[in-house]
Amino acid sequence: MKPRKIREAILWLAARKRRTKQAILVITDTALFSVAVWLGYSIRYSVAYQPDFIQTLLICAGPAIGVTVMYGFGLYRSVTRYVGEQALWTIFKAVGLTAVLWALVALIVRVQGYTVVPRTVLVLFWLLSLLLIAGFRYTLRWLIHEFTHNPMPRRKILIYGGDDAGRQIAATLKHSNHRMVIFQVDDDPTLWGATIGGIKISAPAEVESLIERHGISEAIVTMRRANISRRAEVVAQLSGFGLRVRILPAFADIVDGKHTVDLIRDVEIGDLLGRDAVPPEPGLMEVNTRGKSVLVTGAGGSIGSELCRQLSTVGVARLVMMDSSELALYQIDKELAKQAGLETVTVLGSVHDAALMRAVMSDNQVNTVFHAAAYKHVPLVEANPFEGIRNNTFGTFAVASAAFESNVEVFVLISTDKAVRPSSVMGASKRLAELIVQHFAEKAAQDRTGQVFCAVRFGNVIGSSGSVIPLFKEQIRNGGPVTVTHAETSRYFMSIEEAAQLVIQAGSLARRNDETGKFPGRIFLLDMGQAVRIMDLAVKMIQLSNLTLCDDSNPNGDIAIEEIGLRPGEKLHEELYFSVEAACPTSHQKISVAAESAPDGLDIDKMYKELQQLSARKDHAGLMALLRRVAGMGLPAD
Repeated sequence: MKPRKIREAILWLAARKRRTKQAILVITDTALFSVAVWLGYSIRYSVAYQPDFIQTLLICAGPAIGVTVMYGFGLYRSVTRYVGEQALWTIFKAVGLTAVLWALVALIVRVQGYTVVPRTVLVLFWLLSLLLIAGFRYTLRWLIHEFTHNPMPRRKILIYGGDDAGRQIAATLKHSNHRMVIFQVDDDPTLWGATIGGIKISAPAEVESLIERHGISEAIVTMRRANISRRAEVVAQLSGFGLRVRILPAFADIVDGKHTVDLIRDVEIGDLLGRDAVPPEPGLMEVNTRGKSVLVTGAGGSIGSELCRQLSTVGVARLVMMDSSELALYQIDKELAKQAGLETVTVLGSVHDAALMRAVMSDNQVNTVFHAAAYKHVPLVEANPFEGIRNNTFGTFAVASAAFESNVEVFVLISTDKAVRPSSVMGASKRLAELIVQHFAEKAAQDRTGQVFCAVRFGNVIGSSGSVIPLFKEQIRNGGPVTVTHAETSRYFMSIEEAAQLVIQAGSLARRNDETGKFPGRIFLLDMGQAVRIMDLAVKMIQLSNLTLCDDSNPNGDIAIEEIGLRPGEKLHEELYFSVEAACPTSHQKISVAAESAPDGLDIDKMYKELQQLSARKDHAGLMALLRRVAGMGLPAD
């Protein structure tokens, strides 16, 4: 059976109700016990055993006893995907008791003079039943784990350095994550060709061929005995091959504070927020993607590129990536080009080019659109308001309009918490984008086209170009100070990977009328946990870097924190929804729906024309008045 067929069968099985799964397990165990009895006879007599009527009844007694005993031991109440050592011990006891009871039945049959069961068959029945029953459950557990978890590509990492540190890191990575493939290189000729810890040590001359043959994307340099110039040479060489390179400095340098921990590994969401991401639901990841032609606008940006990475793993028929940045588009296209079987199309252009958007969707028969293209840096958009409106608002109208005309099945806008009671032009432009999506959602409902238009609203993502995390890391690396706008400023944070997965799943939920039918807005909110004080975040990042905070209580600390004041358009605190009522939950624990609608009497087409006229005249006062009237833009909230 082909892997794809197996995966479809496993996904079908995983989606069944619990009673159905139990029934399937009972039927399978019945068959396995029957096979064990028959094999026992066949092995004993070295032929394909053909039982008579009495022997057939005796063979049927085996599974009848076995299934009853298994039920008594609770083996049909346990969840197969979590079968562990305790379950193996329970199976051992249940099968053992089954063998004993079946032996008693065989003894009774023999005493009555009907037939004789050889002792060898009794032993073989026990051994074969144990092997088949336990083997089936563990094989099924492996298949469920392999095919119902989000299929992420294997990470291929090159470790340059075969010394003790390199071997320890290689062993740790290899055993901590089965999806990591480790390659190792060293300058020492005596190690070339040697296999240490199951990893072959290659020569430096083989680096380029290793990268090309295996699609390696990351490298860790562990050459603690090499001099600085040699390490720099190796880093430059690996970087030249397009690898993401990290360096393991000498322990003495770490202790002396010359290097920080973030040079060894990236700061993780769990480190900063104290919570883990929720694994995606495979079914929701695939509703709008598997076998579909999917367009991602802003594909070279932080969220857009991560969406492309996630979409590349869920079986899209075609991935259309669009961005106005040539470099950003080239980089994500180059990264995904290494994935076999993925058809990609790159489109260099702007989302507010309506003719281009219609052509892209028509030529590629796009089924699903993830609209991530946007200007998101608050101070920059505040200084360039008309460009922000042109890209964020006019661009959304052009993409949504093209999607509507092209009969795109699902349109998902990537929105932001700054759209809630916006205090900046950026937030207001995204609120207008939400209203535009609502407009097309209502239009699709009125025309009964069956199309879905929705928005997904969330806060900051760790690692994005607009996040404070990269800024703090750079400031800490440079010795400080770390700058925060205000001591009480708070923001919502989520890992960029989790955010992209939830966006895809929210788009799938939008197709379910029971999830969103009550709400004309169809604005989904991602549960980002509790808001995080930026001051606390800065302190934690300093501590994670093995450094100390320099403040009044510790004037000799390593890194100071400096307040610089709120920038134009910034708030102290962000919100995720307008309504005083709580958002309504969906079937996904991390996704809810906001009960929000457009302002009374709002005519989107009329508003759009007014915006165009104001932009053409560069009428700043008129633009601000419109944003206050339509988007509710006001002064930053305290």
